[in-house]
Amino acid sequence: MNREIIPLLLIFSFASILGLVSCKFKKRGSNNPWVLSKEYAVRGLDLSHHNGNINYDELDSLDFVFLKATEGESWTDKTFIRHYEAFREREVPIGAYHFFRFDIDGKAQAKHFLNHLHGKELQMPLIVDVEYDNNPVVSREKVIDRLRAFMKEIKNQTGMKPIIYTNGIGYSDFISNDFNDHTLWLSSTNTWRPAMMDCTFWQFNIDANLSAITHKVDLNVFRGSREEWENYLQKHKPYVVSMN
Repeated sequence: MNREIIPLLLIFSFASILGLVSCKFKKRGSNNPWVLSKEYAVRGLDLSHHNGNINYDELDSLDFVFLKATEGESWTDKTFIRHYEAFREREVPIGAYHFFRFDIDGKAQAKHFLNHLHGKELQMPLIVDVEYDNNPVVSREKVIDRLRAFMKEIKNQTGMKPIIYTNGIGYSDFISNDFNDHTLWLSSTNTWRPAMMDCTFWQFNIDANLSAITHKVDLNVFRGSREEWENYLQKHKPYVVSMN
């Protein structure tokens, strides 16, 4: 064999091996968006108008869904009713969440949330989304006061403390000292945070591709066994939201 050809062949072979390895890892990642949470069997999604079109029949094996319902004191998610009816029909447990605005009275936000959900049957306590993203700069003290008013109104109307959705910085700034007796739904794409915080639900992937959904979606798990999940559902039996 020509000696000048040998180095070229070696380079080509090495490049081919790297290409195969790269493809293998890309394929593995794209085919298993649940890999970070593989130790948990109870799986769910959270959905809003951002997720585009959905083939609900491909999602009927989910263990739960969290649906965005409202924001502030007047905004409503245009997809909530459609999602709610589709998952109710498929008997998937539903939770509803409200995006909390730092600059709006907490009780007014709670009333808006409850009014929009009036007559709807849910199987998990109502949820409040507390995070800096898409919120104006407001003092911590005002946010805490408004959030406390929100929590009080929800508890008075439903008899249950809301679940709190947040991330690491939201937890440390608003939740850890004032609302640590609430169930926590934590957003973190790192494996260590849920171990350090006593979260019940974990949003571990905020950029997942699922064939049933046109846009990228958030993936969640319940941080317990399937038996513990069944006990959780038994404890939180279906209820109808109503305003007194």
